[in-house]
Amino acid sequence: MSDLPNSMRALVQTSYGTPAKALTLQTLPLPSYTPSSSDLLIRVKRASIAPNEWGFLAGYVRIFGVFTFPDRMGLDFAGVVVRAGQAAQAQGWKEGDEVLGALTLAKKGTYADYITAPCEYCVRKPGSVGWNEASCLPANGMTALQALEKHQGAREVAFVTGGLGGVGHLAIQLLHGRFGFKKIITSVSTGKVEQIKALYPYVEVIDYKKSNPTKVIPHKSLDLVFSTLGTPGQWTAHLATQRPTPTLIEITTVTNATGLEANWGTKFPWYARLLIDFAAWYLHPRVPKGVKFVAHNTAFLPQDLAAMVKEAEEGRLNPLIGTEFTLEQGAEAFDLAHKGIIGKVIFGISD
Repeated sequence: MSDLPNSMRALVQTSYGTPAKALTLQTLPLPSYTPSSSDLLIRVKRASIAPNEWGFLAGYVRIFGVFTFPDRMGLDFAGVVVRAGQAAQAQGWKEGDEVLGALTLAKKGTYADYITAPCEYCVRKPGSVGWNEASCLPANGMTALQALEKHQGAREVAFVTGGLGGVGHLAIQLLHGRFGFKKIITSVSTGKVEQIKALYPYVEVIDYKKSNPTKVIPHKSLDLVFSTLGTPGQWTAHLATQRPTPTLIEITTVTNATGLEANWGTKFPWYARLLIDFAAWYLHPRVPKGVKFVAHNTAFLPQDLAAMVKEAEEGRLNPLIGTEFTLEQGAEAFDLAHKGIIGKVIFGISD
């Protein structure tokens, strides 16, 4: 590693609070790297902000008791391999490979010049997919795909809340292309109506500032609801129980503690497990007979990320890009991401 620097920049959380208070840009040693391992040492080019990271800054997850300060930030990344462990090389990885991927919450830290990632958490970036787009695909793309794959019923009509949200706009594209739904309905605010119509002309749009979707959408008309609001119960009457296995998906409510531990790559204390399991039970809506309810939590599955990359490479999936910031602008980036702008907020880390 003589041709690599001895230190790097990294955005670090040092407390709970607003981004300006909680985040600092620090100079740290390069991440550890074992030459015999299956790890890849990666020079990060782009990293995108995940919506749930605001909760880490604000302290919503402190009850889980698994994160301590100082703590690195960042899940999604796209970059270039600068070192490949021997076990990774045996699987075909090499220096110079352009890759994208995501780290588990327990290993987060992609807002940095360099990261170490298991090769199993990476896929190769096609030349036709830009760095910004590549950094926006992993977490949101896998969330949309994994959740939608749990629907095994009819594919007549689907409804997606927040059609220009980070996951919602990918779900719409997958429903249309990969899953072949005949009709897709979504809801956005007044200022976003014309934009979503221009992006996805095949979608029926409800302006929720002017009309309540629960009043506009007929009862028993939907085969699938993809909810990002945390209130799935309001849609139960709209599911088409006369057709095979309608599905109500909620991506913001919790699954059980065992599932979260597996996907986060960590272990919760007993009281946190109890709280999570209680919340999962309490927030589970009462659904009509025959309806499938899914409280989705995303797992990193390389085959799913590879599927998303293929969709993007072939032009069927286009993640929306928001604003690009430098690491020095970390607080500004998180403030903007929290406002819910259209497209993902990105850190441009290297050229």
